[in-house]
Amino acid sequence: MRTIFLLLLCHVHVMAFFAFWKDSREHAREEGLVGFEKSAAFTGRMFVTLLGYPPKCERKGILHSCTLSFACWLVGGSSQEGCGASPWIVACCVTAKKSINRKNELHRPQIREDTSVPPVLQKRIDDFGEDCGLSADRILMKRIIGGDEAKFAQFPWQAFIKIATYQCGGVLVSRKFVATAAHCIITARLKDTLVYLGELDTQDTGKVKELEPAELHRVRRRIVHPNFQFRTTQPDRYDLALLELITEAGYSYHISPICLPDSDTILTGRTAVVAGWGKIQPSNELMGTNVLRSATVPILDIRECMAWHEIKQISVELHEEMVCAGHESGKHDACLGDSGGPLIVLENGRWTLVGITSAGFGCGEPHQPGIYHKIPVTADWIRSVIRLL
Repeated sequence: MRTIFLLLLCHVHVMAFFAFWKDSREHAREEGLVGFEKSAAFTGRMFVTLLGYPPKCERKGILHSCTLSFACWLVGGSSQEGCGASPWIVACCVTAKKSINRKNELHRPQIREDTSVPPVLQKRIDDFGEDCGLSADRILMKRIIGGDEAKFAQFPWQAFIKIATYQCGGVLVSRKFVATAAHCIITARLKDTLVYLGELDTQDTGKVKELEPAELHRVRRRIVHPNFQFRTTQPDRYDLALLELITEAGYSYHISPICLPDSDTILTGRTAVVAGWGKIQPSNELMGTNVLRSATVPILDIRECMAWHEIKQISVELHEEMVCAGHESGKHDACLGDSGGPLIVLENGRWTLVGITSAGFGCGEPHQPGIYHKIPVTADWIRSVIRLL
């Protein structure tokens, strides 16, 4: 009887070993490991699994492998905690070649591109500092309405916010905070609010190159500006809110924060850029585009903005915390679905947040510019929230 039991036990271990061997080979192939690297990765995973440790771990919403720390070092990975043991022995092996699994998200197809990728920034401070406002591509695309598509990592601070059945934009201002329009999230439940960072094609159609996976974040809390006023027929006042992420953003060349302006930053007459996944045609359709687009728009003097609206017989109330941007002839503009996204300018060689997309009478219409919350007025409030929480 004892002999039969031992044979059955050996059979179970052998079958488990072969199942793990197959899974590890598939995982190594997905990560692009070859030759000696593949052997080291497979061996490390095999031992930690046979020792009873979990096969995978999670870091910043992305799944990695649990392996021997020595094997992680051999494949060029970073040994981190997350596998239930000291990272000096059993490590959560974080490599530059990440798997596509995203936290709390249904599987989405991966676009595999093995090209030269700029090195990942390893920053550990939740603040706005010297590494803000840097883009992998400074080419300015033109138009959201009827416009061109952005390039991967061109706007690394851009956030895509999915809230139940609708969408908004956002902008990363620190490792744990995303700024957006208050009207976008004021009635939303936190459990229904998903924030994607490093996104380009929200549907992963494969029509555009995405060299790294996006990060999916859930929201711990929302902090609405204390002076926010929802208004039905006029632009909302102080239309600004911050979303505190549960997990920190993984800073990389395609995920990094925007710079915040000084309170005395002069905007009138400057050329700005607005980006988003909103509608690309001024029609009655509710859905926007799945690929990020951008527009260049001039920032207007507030009196000129009011005069333009008077030409169209539109009565608009504008206040000190608002700014207008758009072309006299229209055509280039933000639209439905772009709310909460950033309006940015190039300040001393770095992209700086100067507005949050808030409102507008129509999309791309002549003498009807977009209306934005003016960030220089509230930048100090944003800084105070980030530093206190």
